[in-house]
Amino acid sequence: MQRRSFLQLTGLALGASAINPVFAFDTIKINRPGFSTWADIRKQFLLEPGKVHMSQMLLATNPTEVREAIDQHRKMLNENPVDYWENNWIQFEEKMRQAAANYIGAEIGEVALMGSTTMGLGTLYSGLKLKEGDEILTTVHDHFSTEKSIEYGVMKNKASVRKITLYENPATANADDMATILAKSIQPATRVVAVTWVHSCTGMKLPIRKLADVVKKANEQRSASNRIYFCVDGVHGFGVENVSMKDLGCDFFAASCHKWIFGPRGTGLLFAKKDAWDMLVPTIPSFDKAYLEWLGLMPKEELTFGDVFNVGGFHSFENRWALDKAFDFHNTIGKAKVEERTHQLNTMLKEGLKEIKHIKLHTPVSAQLSCGINCFEVDGLKPDEVVKRLHQKNIIATSSPYRISYARLTPSIINSEDDVKRCLAELERIKT
Repeated sequence: MQRRSFLQLTGLALGASAINPVFAFDTIKINRPGFSTWADIRKQFLLEPGKVHMSQMLLATNPTEVREAIDQHRKMLNENPVDYWENNWIQFEEKMRQAAANYIGAEIGEVALMGSTTMGLGTLYSGLKLKEGDEILTTVHDHFSTEKSIEYGVMKNKASVRKITLYENPATANADDMATILAKSIQPATRVVAVTWVHSCTGMKLPIRKLADVVKKANEQRSASNRIYFCVDGVHGFGVENVSMKDLGCDFFAASCHKWIFGPRGTGLLFAKKDAWDMLVPTIPSFDKAYLEWLGLMPKEELTFGDVFNVGGFHSFENRWALDKAFDFHNTIGKAKVEERTHQLNTMLKEGLKEIKHIKLHTPVSAQLSCGINCFEVDGLKPDEVVKRLHQKNIIATSSPYRISYARLTPSIINSEDDVKRCLAELERIKT
């Protein structure tokens, strides 16, 4: 690409638009034409009729405005791919980053686009500036992607890894106890604390703010050069909980956008707090302003984390550039309303599961320690058999792919109270 084109595109990028305003709500209705009730929200999705879709936490469907944006970008890329890309790529990349930043309450420079949570975690843990003798403190509750990303990272930097157990029984876990366990586990060698916000193996939602405060207190006794960094895999709270990065208090946060956000498949983000940027080294070159710096068109000191870490190369741009519409969708409904509705349906499900004698619920009932994933066992049946039987009744469930596995149901804003009742009725009838 010619130097002139880069300069033109850089100018375009400065005009990235802001997200839509949040609309007012009453207790039931959403104040927007076409969005009068939760049933209207459901109509925005092309879900197969006759089925109860209780597994959007794995891979979500897209609402109308996201699908339309994908179709429009695909049309333009098919008609004239080179011109459409050259004339828009920096502008669109920054527009997506700005939409993500607005949604999480961050600055655009603190956000880089990723293709998934796994890509974000790999970028994070492979890029940490650790050395031999440093320690990453993590837990036994984390996902394969976190474990392997950390494992691969320490192969390079020779740091060590130590795992702790924050709770034995998720159903009876206590937030203060988990914070105490973390505080007692931090040692002089600890430089990174790595946790997962919502555990897809049990449905446990960690008290991230409390854990962040533990790290903050530990850092008060340390020099800046020996600071502990707090890293969070946030995927299963992202798109449900009405919080900002400031509320969470973490230094790094990775999440995909094709689950609870209902965004295009193959989209995600990595957040890095401004005062933590120096702790990370890039793995994948960026095609954004870092490319301009390479060409000598802008000074290196002006580059932000997002400019350097926004993953370069050629992507499925029709999906990537429709991401802002997913954030618009959430903001139009209202983050607080999405949180309230999601917890309402999940609490209803958990309270019902607890009343079924042949079912053992492993997820905390309290919304303080759970989100949208509900893990349970049916007496005498393996999780995959439970899922199979639910599928036979047109209920789309999943099992957790862990060493200890459970069946899972995950209500979201696409679901209704009747969906929850139908799940409970079928589980009441399940027998060995």
